[in-house]
Amino acid sequence: MLKLERIINKGGRRLCLYHPEDSGKCVKVAMNYKHEWQLQNELDAYRKTKHLLKDFLPEYETELVPTNLGPGLVCELITDEDGTPSRWLHDYIGKEGGITPEMIEQLREYADIIISNIIPFYDPNTCNFLVQNKGGKRRIVFTDMKSYDDYKPWSYLRLEKVIPAIKKHIIRKRMNVLFQKLGVSMEKEKS
Repeated sequence: MLKLERIINKGGRRLCLYHPEDSGKCVKVAMNYKHEWQLQNELDAYRKTKHLLKDFLPEYETELVPTNLGPGLVCELITDEDGTPSRWLHDYIGKEGGITPEMIEQLREYADIIISNIIPFYDPNTCNFLVQNKGGKRRIVFTDMKSYDDYKPWSYLRLEKVIPAIKKHIIRKRMNVLFQKLGVSMEKEKS
């Protein structure tokens, strides 16, 4: 059993902690037992999408592990060149030199992959992406896959589960919201 002590970050339902035995990994745990299912959901989503999104995802271990805080999801710890945990995309908005054209292009590539392959990630908010700074480059990493195929709007009555066009529409709409927050178009500008 892993004894988890040092918190990296806290979300609405989960904690991310340093792995006590491997400095290159972190462990996600649910803050409430009612949300433990999200850990398995994220691991399943990783298995289904890693071949398409390999450049945008941290590496995950193959199964949940027991910890002192309940089941844990072990994955690669995304760090910058200096060894500190990488920061959220949100932290770069509105900062001088913050959101670069390189980052926008990576996000467009990510959006293109999930929309064209109808990968149901419904929560592409700026706190679900990290920006890794290494070798003078910035790499966008999507770190929160718990929302995979978990969309519950009353307006669609879950028709997106059986009609791919609706699912694709929802994914595109959600990604557009992300790009609007960044102040850029999701579509590449024509020259």
